[in-house]
Amino acid sequence: MRSDRLGRAMRGADAFEGAAFLGLSKRSKRDPYRLGLFAAHLDPEERPLVFLAIQGGTLVVTDRRVLEFRAHLEVHGAWNVKEFQGYEIRRNLDRAAILGTDHRVAPTAAGPAGMLEDSVLLRLGDRTETVIVSRGPETTLSDEDFEILRSALAGQAK
Repeated sequence: MRSDRLGRAMRGADAFEGAAFLGLSKRSKRDPYRLGLFAAHLDPEERPLVFLAIQGGTLVVTDRRVLEFRAHLEVHGAWNVKEFQGYEIRRNLDRAAILGTDHRVAPTAAGPAGMLEDSVLLRLGDRTETVIVSRGPETTLSDEDFEILRSALAGQAK
């Protein structure tokens, strides 16, 4: 563990040891620097269970929360050049509040014919949160990967 400028302990890439990498994340390079940027947002004892690349971001399921990360870009200079500054949490859900999970694959509402939207639906009491995994000619999240995700969300991760 390393410390930030205020002396708080920050976690590194080792926080993801034992996490299931699903979908496109299965085949991606596991860059320790990049994983460390995600880990910096975790509580000291929080344990990541699932790491999933999604449309425009990354979904991380921990033993406590469901976190949707997006790249944080800062605009610099007259030419509006965007510079990567790390990751920010776009959505933060209490994992215990999730009552059910469904996987939906459907034709996209807009765009070319034959395109599919692969999404995960998280049921939380009076509302449903939709996480778009991908849009394209085929699905990204396999049935096997969805079952691993569903188990992690239900608190049954191995």
